[in-house]
Amino acid sequence: MPAPALASKIHPLCYEHHSKMTPRKSPSNGDGLAFACREPHCVVHYSRLEGYFLSARNQLLLREGPIPPHQYCSSDGFPMYLLEVQPEHPSFRLWRCPKCGMSRAAGSLT
Repeated sequence: MPAPALASKIHPLCYEHHSKMTPRKSPSNGDGLAFACREPHCVVHYSRLEGYFLSARNQLLLREGPIPPHQYCSSDGFPMYLLEVQPEHPSFRLWRCPKCGMSRAAGSLT
């Protein structure tokens, strides 16, 4: 089954900073793995089952923080992660499904 092997090799980007996120263990997550942004004070996280979410002890940060994007795979319904952005094309986003590997582009390259 290629899906579990693919799912263990995901590399989500923080949707706020466009930087590679770091894997972290998460006891609340079903598969025990979440990703966190590397930038100081950023509360953006991603998990394969929940998608992007904000995680902070300070409730004010959660209320004032960025609203997580919600992109779902049309094939299996899993929350997709941000795989690629292109600084020279600010509206372009490439999303990928952690389960089946399907990709979806949003925005334009012009």
